[in-house]
Amino acid sequence: MHIDTTKITPHSDLWYFRFKKFNAEKYLITNDAWKFHFLSMSDFHNFISGNHTELDSYNELISKGFIKKSNYLEKMTWSVAQKNHFVWVGPTLHMIVVTLRCNHKCRYCHAAVAPMTAKEFDMTKETAKKVVDAIMYTNSPSLTIEFQWGEALVNYEVVQYIVEYASSRAMHLQKDLRFSLVSNLTLMTEEKLKWLFDNNVDICSSLDGDKISHNANRTGFQGDSFDTVTYWLKRVDEEKQKRWLWKIWALLTVTKQTLPRYKEIIDSYINLWLDGIFLRWLNPYGFAASDMETLAYDPDDWENFYKESLDYILELNKKWTPFKENITSIYLQKIFNAMDPSFMDIRSPSGIAIWWVAYNFDGKIYASDESRMLGRMWDDTFFMAEVTQSWSETYKNMMNSEILKIAVQASTLDGLPGYNDHVYKPYLWVDIIHNYKMSGSLYVPLVKDDKMKLQIAILDTIFEKLQNPDDAKILMSWIGR
Repeated sequence: MHIDTTKITPHSDLWYFRFKKFNAEKYLITNDAWKFHFLSMSDFHNFISGNHTELDSYNELISKGFIKKSNYLEKMTWSVAQKNHFVWVGPTLHMIVVTLRCNHKCRYCHAAVAPMTAKEFDMTKETAKKVVDAIMYTNSPSLTIEFQWGEALVNYEVVQYIVEYASSRAMHLQKDLRFSLVSNLTLMTEEKLKWLFDNNVDICSSLDGDKISHNANRTGFQGDSFDTVTYWLKRVDEEKQKRWLWKIWALLTVTKQTLPRYKEIIDSYINLWLDGIFLRWLNPYGFAASDMETLAYDPDDWENFYKESLDYILELNKKWTPFKENITSIYLQKIFNAMDPSFMDIRSPSGIAIWWVAYNFDGKIYASDESRMLGRMWDDTFFMAEVTQSWSETYKNMMNSEILKIAVQASTLDGLPGYNDHVYKPYLWVDIIHNYKMSGSLYVPLVKDDKMKLQIAILDTIFEKLQNPDDAKILMSWIGR
């Protein structure tokens, strides 16, 4: 059946919706309450023509807010508010760079780390105190401090100082506080591991898959780093299980060499008893920017890699191997959960500047970790403020910075041509830092936005898999996990 969608006419009982022809048999529709529904060709024709009583899914469309009834405004207002709960909260994720030094020289290093001898790139306790004071003055009742690039354990003494001082301040101010350490784990010891867990510091690491892939991408000064990191991944996970904590996360960065080795990489994660993998695409910052010819790939190549990886993971699940892909899991939570999963990147507006910020070793505050990476590349476009002795002055400087205002405006999809009209608009986000780095502009047409192409490919794949009952059952189980 041919449907002329240009002849859609307004009906008083239809709420605003977005749509696309999903395949030869179905249309996909979504709305601003983040609900979705598939309609057959004939049902879509009846839907846009106002013949709603002819619809097989009439009552379901009412419940999802596509068709208005007497209580629809109250119901949809509550649903939209739940999905956008985060807009009322200030900075919650605070990334601290306690040092730029690192004992690795990863090929794609986004942070452009400093050599181990360059102690001038370490954060001092004086700066750390001012950073913590600024964090505690922010208006969010729930805070996460994450220790990021270079290798935080190089400046372990300042990590300890921040944890102890911030914990004391949070208790006094009655703020919920969490810590996370992102580490290559090669400087870990049993003493450090015990102290970190005793002080409620979660631990995350990077693992680029099997030994061949990992060592090709992540080169330690001692050569092979795979054996060391996998040993400590096991130890961290053992300790977490003893304490009834969530399993450790390991992060994968996909390079051109990674693409054909998806099975080996996934198998290596499973062999380490990890319960999921995060298929992260390559970013053009730091050392990676100078080696994109050998590291990078087209969005189509990553899309094929993602689909092959997801198919393999689903097959493993069907053979009773519980394992998930974490980006897929986040999108599923956005699609099905009543509240947004609070993943900082995948938001509109994105978390940049207003919900997460990065504090450099020298006290300079950037709109995000990627913004700080640009600063390392001599581009301080997204520098927001600098920590001062006055907590209130620092926070006011952050919140009143032009960068924050621009970041919120540029990353809000409502009103952005192409983005606002897209059927996946409820689930998408725009990476303004990536767009700026690649094009020199925060505003990139959707058809030229490579990050958007990757997101659309993920969502196309997810909605396609949801049509298969066996795949859908597995995917839905990932939401709870």
